[in-house]
Amino acid sequence: MKLYKYSIQKLFLIAISISLLAVSCEENESGVNLGGLEALFTSEVVARDITFSNISNNATSYLWDFGNGTTSTVESPEVTFDNGTFTVRLTAFDDNGNSDTFEDTFTINCEASENIDPANGNLNWTFLSSDDATTFDAFGNTAGFVVLNPLQDAVNPSCSVQRYEKTPGCFTFAGLGQELNTALDFNDPAVSKIFTMKVFAETQITDVTLRLEFMPFPNVNPAFDRVASITQVGEWQELTFDFTGVTGTFKSMIIYFERNAPCDGDIYYFDDIIQL
Repeated sequence: MKLYKYSIQKLFLIAISISLLAVSCEENESGVNLGGLEALFTSEVVARDITFSNISNNATSYLWDFGNGTTSTVESPEVTFDNGTFTVRLTAFDDNGNSDTFEDTFTINCEASENIDPANGNLNWTFLSSDDATTFDAFGNTAGFVVLNPLQDAVNPSCSVQRYEKTPGCFTFAGLGQELNTALDFNDPAVSKIFTMKVFAETQITDVTLRLEFMPFPNVNPAFDRVASITQVGEWQELTFDFTGVTGTFKSMIIYFERNAPCDGDIYYFDDIIQL
């Protein structure tokens, strides 16, 4: 009889434990979900495009609010944003009607406009696209193309920049050039002769030359050079090139990094060529 009584008590305690376990799988009185439902996502930002990876737990449906007036029920959406700051909120639901939310804030600050033709006013070269008309052509067996900004910071938050690689074995006269749609007219006293350019050295510091030529090669003269120095590696800097005192018209713009030096694979980035 004593053994039988012990077994009843044991079964009673087990029943209580099971009951408590079942209760723990529902929301408690405070409204906090204790059943493992969790809304969560990660993201990858590429210029204006954000890819969201939904890694929510124990959810069966979703509602996204992208903070720009649009929503989605797709599990892991891809969204293109305009410039601005957006709070993206994911609400995850389970089959019992419970919900959980997770949010993150994103700031998009990509180039919105540019001017590569002096006929339209001061130059503002921001590499909005990778079209040939907006990209400086690399010469001397080097490589240049538009890429994503390797380091968006306070100096240069742009999304796209131009990359330049001094390919090993390239010619020492190598650089990049672009023929302007309309010549810069330095005979006009109203035209600015001061330019700024943002630069980023990946491997070593060097001098940067901005050269203005009468026409593209071979009819380059008269031509004028201005030199400024990169003093930091792995950071954006803004350099200034002052052509004050120069007169004439110039239809060709050339950029040299480490001019007349052997090519050893150094990589540079440049952006925002601005005529002040």
